[in-house]
Amino acid sequence: MTGLVEQFAAQAGWAIARTNVVVEGTSDVAFLNRASELHAEARGRPVLDSDFAVVAAGRGDDGGVEGVNRRVQLMRQLADVDRDAAGALRHRFVGLLDGDAAGRSALVVACKFDRRIEAYVDLFLLRPVMPAFAPGADRSIAVTTANLPIGQFDWEIEDLCSEEMLSRFERENPGAVVSKIQRGEFVHREFQRAAKPKLREMFVSSATLADAKGMLALLKTMRAYLGLEHEFIGS
Repeated sequence: MTGLVEQFAAQAGWAIARTNVVVEGTSDVAFLNRASELHAEARGRPVLDSDFAVVAAGRGDDGGVEGVNRRVQLMRQLADVDRDAAGALRHRFVGLLDGDAAGRSALVVACKFDRRIEAYVDLFLLRPVMPAFAPGADRSIAVTTANLPIGQFDWEIEDLCSEEMLSRFERENPGAVVSKIQRGEFVHREFQRAAKPKLREMFVSSATLADAKGMLALLKTMRAYLGLEHEFIGS
């Protein structure tokens, strides 16, 4: 069956699944796709499959936190009217925002704009600690509590690369890292704008399974949050 969701996905260049996570940009997709491929090479099964996909809100100004919010709103509306013959949703769309000032603000704005969007159910903020949720728990409180020792600490997809790879990238690209902040075991790097594509290229071309451990942990957590099979994902 080809419906409204598939038609839009084809125009956007998305490879969608039954459950889809809209991320800020194409670099996020590249990192997570490669992590899934590395898992398939090592464990015989990808993490991204017909049940679960990540798609980019857009390129450049079409992406970012505003792009995630726009796309999630649109795709939820399309999916709601594009149901199967029994009236069930054929596709689900949620959003994942970087854990920086823009992401934190966008999460608040989206949930206020549409009360049907619930934090950490429909729209997620990437945090250093992504805890398991007990049944019936307030997910926002659970995430906040788990990250209390860290506080409002910026966290982005690049921070999930292994420390070994990030240190090597710094050595090979002097000046690429503008600042580095550490809270406990977590280290956040601010990169020059031109450095991020270089790090993505390094990850896609040379990352090992160990380098992708943080990415795989995120994908496993997102699958768990969304009620999908996730126990098969190893490190």
